Amino acid sequence: MKADLIFLHAPSVYDFRQRSIMFGPVSDLVPSTPVFEMYPIGFSVLGDYLERSGFKTRTVNLAIRMLKDLSFDVEKFIASLSSPLLFGIDLHWLPHAHGSLEVAEIVKKHHPKVPIIFGGFSSSYFYSELIQYPQVDMVMRGDSTEEPMRILLEVLKGRGSLNEVPNLVYKDKEGNMVVNQFTYVPKELDHINLDYSFVMRSVMRYRDLISHLPFINWWEYPIVAALSCRGCTKNCATCGGSSYFFRNFMNRKEPAFREPRELARDIRKIANYMRSPIFILGDIFQAGEDYVLEFLSEAEKFKVKNQVAFEFFTPPPLWFYERLDRIFPHWSMEISLESADKEVRKKFGKGGFSNSDLIESLKAALLHNCERLDLYFMTGIPFQTKESVLRTVPFVDELYRSLNGDHRLLVFISPMAPFLDPGSLAFENPESYGYRLKTNTLEGHRQLLTQPSWKYIMNYESFYLKPDELVDSTYEAALGLNALKEKYGAVDEATARHVEKRIKKAREVMERIDEIVEKFEAEERNKQLASLKRDMERYSMSTVCEKRELQWKHPLQRFKVLKIAAMLISRHG
Repeated sequence: MKADLIFLHAPSVYDFRQRSIMFGPVSDLVPSTPVFEMYPIGFSVLGDYLERSGFKTRTVNLAIRMLKDLSFDVEKFIASLSSPLLFGIDLHWLPHAHGSLEVAEIVKKHHPKVPIIFGGFSSSYFYSELIQYPQVDMVMRGDSTEEPMRILLEVLKGRGSLNEVPNLVYKDKEGNMVVNQFTYVPKELDHINLDYSFVMRSVMRYRDLISHLPFINWWEYPIVAALSCRGCTKNCATCGGSSYFFRNFMNRKEPAFREPRELARDIRKIANYMRSPIFILGDIFQAGEDYVLEFLSEAEKFKVKNQVAFEFFTPPPLWFYERLDRIFPHWSMEISLESADKEVRKKFGKGGFSNSDLIESLKAALLHNCERLDLYFMTGIPFQTKESVLRTVPFVDELYRSLNGDHRLLVFISPMAPFLDPGSLAFENPESYGYRLKTNTLEGHRQLLTQPSWKYIMNYESFYLKPDELVDSTYEAALGLNALKEKYGAVDEATARHVEKRIKKAREVMERIDEIVEKFEAEERNKQLASLKRDMERYSMSTVCEKRELQWKHPLQRFKVLKIAAMLISRHG
């Protein structure tokens, strides 16, 4: 069946299969690989909305196809596609600056009459530079583009004109940039649907499971997400999804929250088809305690048995855990703490609580049957020194002892890499936060992505933590946390030894890359780096932790096959 809109998701670096790049631990704490094959959740939300409006959409995850099949010919595949009304390519996260534009160039070559539109956070930020590329015809700005995209497809079918499409940036017939008014910023999210039935129907329609997989091992670990909000109340210094970013670059003055009743129903609808873990995106306490209480009251009606995981920006109040334990038989949580240093944490934007507040909250969570409790730390954040990074290890040791060595606590650390987020406070005011930016342009970031290691790819240098110190302290702190997790039983001895070996080997590879960069000129440098390619790939995965450590408990039978079949039959098409 021919699609009206084909979404294409590119790898971070298009020709990653040929290039020799040590991506390092940049993706160790997310489900995807360093290729960042996980496409934005917006593909599914947009696809569902447009299908309900009468349009057919198709998602093609080129990155995952390239990972799964080393002989997969991207250009041949793109050439074989039936021309839609529109091709949509995401440039949501800036690490896709290289791959997305390369894929667009291939699409333009084989489908020259079909417009190509870019969307996502980074697209919205760099729209005026992005539209200058010859392979880019349009950019859709904003965090909620469902209705503007519907209007655009209507225009492409001959009903209306491009200047009527809100949030749209496009080229006129002379190739000049036209910027429409940025007016579509919905204050609520009632128009969206996220029960994943659309994805299941799309898989059947196009007989293409692989293109819809969000990350490489999703079939073995099919975690899904529920969306609580768009926007944020926090101002973390390096975050391109902060309140500052939304106000200044996405025209969103305050967050839009999913109605608590609808969020609870989203979880119920997902659980109707799948037994997999459900991760609630966004800290639900951003909307206030009344919102949380209403959500819990609604969720209690549905008696969902799936593992439900929550993310929090600061430790929740103690009363919350008793309610959570009563409603969900299986629940987990994670907090991005960023730093063990309270002052660094405060300057970053994560102030308002002490270490003793944190410990009391964690104790309450574990007391009320939290099945796992993840804490995340980051290296390279503002005003952080090497000594500050290394203090993470004794801090975590103290945490474990305060929690009686409870193995349900899992702790992770990774670098703020590869980039400071565009539109973040630190990106816009680097010197105020102790940084020097290597580049602030889209093209500059596209070039950085092809450098030989994550140390050289980073778009910033900290006044407080030199690049070599950042690399060394990241790996050293990771070794320390790995040893603590083994000590307290959070990981077994075999896993700990495996991670330790990989961290040490990764450091050796990084040192070898530095030697090559320093010693050889371009042609010979590339030859020397090519000889390291296998090790670069091997030690850019599961280094600071084993990837399996990130996984919440899930049953062997992950899907409710009969219910899925019944849904597909009843909603065929």
